[in-house]
Amino acid sequence: MTQTPQHKSEGTLFYILGGIVVLLIVLIFLYVLRKRLKWSPHNMTEQQEIRKHIESADMMKMIFSSNQQSGSKEFFSGNLRTINCFDYQTLKNATMNFHADNFLGSGGFGPVYKGKLADGRVVAVKKLSLNKSQQGEKEFLVEVRTITSIQHKNLVRLLGCCIDGPQRIIVYEYMKNRSLDLFIHENSDQFLNWRTRFQIILGVARGLQYLHEDSHQKIVHRDIKASNILLDEKFQPRIGDFGLARFFPEDQAYLSTQFAGTLGYTAPEYAIRGELSEKADIYSFGVLLLEIICCRKNTDHTLPSEMQYLPEYAWKLYENARILDIVDPKLQEHGLVEKDVMQAIHVAFLCLQPDAHLRPPMSEIVALLTFKIEMVTTPMRPAFLDRAAKKDDEKQSLGTIYHGLTSPI
Repeated sequence: MTQTPQHKSEGTLFYILGGIVVLLIVLIFLYVLRKRLKWSPHNMTEQQEIRKHIESADMMKMIFSSNQQSGSKEFFSGNLRTINCFDYQTLKNATMNFHADNFLGSGGFGPVYKGKLADGRVVAVKKLSLNKSQQGEKEFLVEVRTITSIQHKNLVRLLGCCIDGPQRIIVYEYMKNRSLDLFIHENSDQFLNWRTRFQIILGVARGLQYLHEDSHQKIVHRDIKASNILLDEKFQPRIGDFGLARFFPEDQAYLSTQFAGTLGYTAPEYAIRGELSEKADIYSFGVLLLEIICCRKNTDHTLPSEMQYLPEYAWKLYENARILDIVDPKLQEHGLVEKDVMQAIHVAFLCLQPDAHLRPPMSEIVALLTFKIEMVTTPMRPAFLDRAAKKDDEKQSLGTIYHGLTSPI
């Protein structure tokens, strides 16, 4: 029997209405399901994780965009994917809630703790002291940017960082023998023979050579000192703590900047005039070299007056042909190669020259230490603090108490 046009129209309308009803039911079901998922605890956790990743990504953008020098953007951006972002709870668990038993030491940035990750790796966890740090968040960003842009066996290796809410934490490889100052400043029971000390000296020199001459962009560390030299299980050194580091423009001889660093290790032109260059690191290396040879701090007020400031005392002995008197007595007892020690002391004096341009570059220092080139330069009187002037007037500027800066003999 043939259907009339009216029956056909009613059938079509029925299917259309039915489809609309089914569609509405599906939409209502999806809406209810979405609401339930949105408020489920599991999904809340996911949302929090997403927010954390967004915050971390924003912070990483700051790390690789703030204070960026010309031509370095692509290089730093390329390293972004190598950053391992830890969550705070992971590092809290690794350090047993930053327990005192895991405390390794502290610096301007904050305390450092030993930690063990779930995969068994032992790490050093460096935590920013909120509202107390001398360096602050800017230096946190500088340190992460710097370490991720460089790679050398004598520079500390970054494993990751934590940017979790207000938490700012850096995770490094763990150095079993901690820092050099514990062996040369703290009357350690463990004796370092000349071979080990020379290994440390040469390793630090090569690390600085990389920063100044071989990295993509010149980097000035600004805080070379014994506590920033970390030692692995074989006493191989790693330069650490890059919170004060500066990327250096290739077309400038020096930067005019506010002083930052540690007095006693600081080059006079930087401490007095704020003139920063790689030569400031070289001066600091010279002070460190003397400390390693003598096994003492560069400034020690418990000693007799003429011995308190190490570079000054060393130079007086040098002038009187008694320079070997400055060598650690234990080192002399256990035997040393006098030629090697004398060479190292001469190199230290070259690093301590009063005028920055007289200090050799680190590549030349490495060559001198390894006897690849001959010592042809006789060191002049180093620049050092005039203790008498300082005692007479504590209010004098640094410029009046640095002796030998502009008129070396």
